[in-house]
Amino acid sequence: MQRKKPFQSIQFSFSWLILTLLLALSLLLGACGTTNDPRGVTTSNAQVSAAIQLPPTEVLTGTSGQPTQPTTAARATTAAETTTSGELTSTPVIAATPTGAGAASGSVTAPTPVPAISAAPLPTTTPTPSANAERVDRAAELKTIKTAYDAIREHLFKEPDTAAILNAALKETASVIGKSAPVVNFGKGADSNWQLFQTAWNKLMESVPEFKYPKTQLSQRVVNVMADTVGDEHTYYLDANSYQSRQNLLSGDNSSVGFGVLVSTEAEKAFVVRIVPNSPADKAGVRPGDQIVKYDEQPIDDKNWTIIRNAKENETHTFLFGRPGEAGPVTLKIVKKKYTLPTVEYRMINGHIGYVAVRDFFLNVADETDRAMTELRKQGADSWLIDLRENPGGVNVEQEVGRFVAGGEVMGYNSDRKNREAMKVSNDLAAGPNKGKPFSPQLPLVVLIDDVSASSSEMFALAVRDFKLGTLIGVKTAGALGHTAAYPLGDGSAISVTVDEYESRGGTKANGIGVTPDVTVERTIQDLVSNRDPQLTSGVEYLEKQLAKK
Repeated sequence: MQRKKPFQSIQFSFSWLILTLLLALSLLLGACGTTNDPRGVTTSNAQVSAAIQLPPTEVLTGTSGQPTQPTTAARATTAAETTTSGELTSTPVIAATPTGAGAASGSVTAPTPVPAISAAPLPTTTPTPSANAERVDRAAELKTIKTAYDAIREHLFKEPDTAAILNAALKETASVIGKSAPVVNFGKGADSNWQLFQTAWNKLMESVPEFKYPKTQLSQRVVNVMADTVGDEHTYYLDANSYQSRQNLLSGDNSSVGFGVLVSTEAEKAFVVRIVPNSPADKAGVRPGDQIVKYDEQPIDDKNWTIIRNAKENETHTFLFGRPGEAGPVTLKIVKKKYTLPTVEYRMINGHIGYVAVRDFFLNVADETDRAMTELRKQGADSWLIDLRENPGGVNVEQEVGRFVAGGEVMGYNSDRKNREAMKVSNDLAAGPNKGKPFSPQLPLVVLIDDVSASSSEMFALAVRDFKLGTLIGVKTAGALGHTAAYPLGDGSAISVTVDEYESRGGTKANGIGVTPDVTVERTIQDLVSNRDPQLTSGVEYLEKQLAKK
């Protein structure tokens, strides 16, 4: 499923970012994570990074309404976060763990899911064969496929098209073994369709009795396609690494293993969009806007750059970057290592605007945001610029909204096939003077969003609009508003399933559509390469004008 790219000149969609939003690959060049998380949990885990304060900066604004180039590099917009890659996905907001009825008689019972979340999910691209090939264990592979099928049919927030899902599974299997897919007349019954599929699949595999493939990887490819066929931003396959990263983040561990960069593609090239502070890439000297030209002598383009994800922990790899302003390519050796993903980065802009970049909705997001706002207020902040760009979502969005709204207020509704439940604002914090109440005083607010802002980011943006807290600037968001639960497949991997979808307090249903900003301002790869950030500049300009009226 093709997802949207982070920086496009028009609007997009990943999601999960479904079908056009760049899938948030667990990469961060090979490393990023997702999450699962017990709702409302806070933690003192040492791996959870505190809010990072960045140097203050000045941003010049034009007088004609057109933003001008910042005078200093906007580190906070580039030195950021976590997870993703040229195909980015969002993470659904945390929902109650679905219990679901057992599978129908004779079927494999779907495993107990990990708590549903709304963080940065890391869907996996089509698995590529790795490891030694061996004769396929048909029973084991079919069991994995059945487990994924049951998870989708029992827990997806809407009635799934089982015929389409199983047809896709047969076509993928046939493609892998080099045969033509059989024509099966599926009906509407989920159980009867499975029986038809099982018969056709076994017959297909019997036609190649000596076929060899890496263990478990045939079923993983099939599950990947099945999830993709659902056509929902939060329903996707998670390989073992992505699933483990998701588990780690839900337990309060913001660490990841990788190089620490966010990548986007444009004009058949792969560019570094952002670098995680203190990550291997950051320490090696990678810069936002760098084009990845080669990786270990392998030419890199928009189609093959994901091979970077195959690097092993503690391996050193050689990158050749094209860098604006340099006479020739820049060669850097980078070690794939463990690093910590920041939740929040903050700084003062123009001496009075409090800039808070929320990089991911990790467990500690509300506490770190409150800490950043408290510090910026001490430094004289008289307005807020909240940056949710490239934030694929996460958990505890109710607490984040609670930094601006009183607890107990209904911020939206979560609906599945049977129920519609209110989602309420929470003022819970682990500690601090603002525990149990919103941050005070309420100041002018601008929120920056883009086509990779998903899930929790979108819910926050809708709350800003519904509660009339401020102005949204940027481009339409991913359109991935829901909660997801991860269902283990028994081989270390899992399938993420959207268990409900979100409707805002004001009645907006943006799942699959996205949130349209109040002020549309685009940002392209060329802007990044040229050290321009028209969205940030526009936000600063808007606040300056608002404050000038007072």
